[in-house]
Amino acid sequence: MDCRLFVGVDEDPASSTNKMTEEVLPEEVTKHSFRQKIWDYMTQNQLANFPLTLYRRIPNFKGAAEAAQRLSELEEFGKAKTIKINPDKPQEPVRFLALEANKEILVPIPRLKTGLFLHIVPVAGATKEQLKTAASRHGLKKWGTPLGISSNIKVDMIVLGSVCVSKSGHRIGKGEGFADLEFAMLMRMGAVTEETIVVTTVHDCQIIDDLPTNLFKDYDVPVDIIVTPTQSIFVNPRLKRPTGIIWGILSRRRLESMPILQQLKEEEEKEGKVIVLKEIDSDVEIRQYEKHKMKKLKYKKRPKKRTTSGTEDGAGEGEKDKEVKPRTSKRRQAPKRQEGDSSPTNEEKTEENGKEKPLRRKIFKPRNRLQIDFSLKLSNIASDVRVRDLKNALLQRGVKPNDITWRGSSGFCYLHFGKLKNENSSPDQPVQIDSVLENLQCFRIGDSLVANENDFIVVERAKPITRIEVTDVSAV
Repeated sequence: MDCRLFVGVDEDPASSTNKMTEEVLPEEVTKHSFRQKIWDYMTQNQLANFPLTLYRRIPNFKGAAEAAQRLSELEEFGKAKTIKINPDKPQEPVRFLALEANKEILVPIPRLKTGLFLHIVPVAGATKEQLKTAASRHGLKKWGTPLGISSNIKVDMIVLGSVCVSKSGHRIGKGEGFADLEFAMLMRMGAVTEETIVVTTVHDCQIIDDLPTNLFKDYDVPVDIIVTPTQSIFVNPRLKRPTGIIWGILSRRRLESMPILQQLKEEEEKEGKVIVLKEIDSDVEIRQYEKHKMKKLKYKKRPKKRTTSGTEDGAGEGEKDKEVKPRTSKRRQAPKRQEGDSSPTNEEKTEENGKEKPLRRKIFKPRNRLQIDFSLKLSNIASDVRVRDLKNALLQRGVKPNDITWRGSSGFCYLHFGKLKNENSSPDQPVQIDSVLENLQCFRIGDSLVANENDFIVVERAKPITRIEVTDVSAV
């Protein structure tokens, strides 16, 4: 992208036109400029799965599961007993494979708002479906145990997400600095050392041959191994990594937003260390996030009624408090009275009674909810499956539920069925659930020609639940 700047005007008194000269300035090379290029390229070439909005995110690249599988086959992964893995979506397959290999994982609490890490230990005898749930973002809260800075845990490997990475080991994240800060905290706790292996899983297009070294500071965490769906790159020589928290780059506002960071600061001050924070708050990314969050909260609030009243020192004295009504949408004007129509208008009725007639609102009659006789829970749904794929697969099996509660991102959903009995059926006749279960045997979603046992959907009877998101199956 070129930035064009007008730098001068050639004025000729004998001519009525002015000629402008242009100077082409090169684009400023920053970390964000590299992020922008990767986000743009992956968006234009459709190289990401849901969520498709990549900007300000670690891209959930296509092939994340293949990259996770390649990582799990490395010798370094096999030797590791405890792995710290970031909570982003593209590293969810890594979390699952680590739990499946009976390894403990540490996952940072988002934005470090309520603590430091969640510690997940695989339960003996846990099913594959349970481990998938535990590896998901929602399952982490249920299965994880909060861990503070006083923990004596040792971490053998760190798996990070990246926006882009160079073959020499330099890494660029989404720009908020949490991965670097978490590594510094682990160093302070003694949980990691300079020899701890740092890995990132990315798409091949996220690898850049070389990144300018002047963009990286002492607090940036480099990587030792880069794993993609097609290759594994071992960085040699390994780059130097941070040895602890650099307090001079942290603003007071950022410190106040993380109680765990304040606790760490107090501990170091008790040890006699003099801590000086950054005087100028230049955390642009954090401010943009908080500004965006406040903007969303602002629009969620309902407008309050405003009143204006007189003051005690005489200003507006004698005036009654006036209520300022909020703006309302324009109402449709009443049709004009036809000639010969003698029926009184609303205004005339109001004048006759001498009182203001309240406006009548149309009574809202809620739709009757469909009676649900039974529900089925479908598990082992792949993360890339959409509800339309499920509905098409059900139609092919001749199964037509009345409602669907979709939780595909968590790997399961519910099918709700109404009355399957005929009007002439006897009261003791069972609901035709057996026929539905029979139709859903060896049920798979997708067009794969090779039948894999692990791809079959687990179908089991479930109690009817409160519908959170209902899909109208008639819209297929």
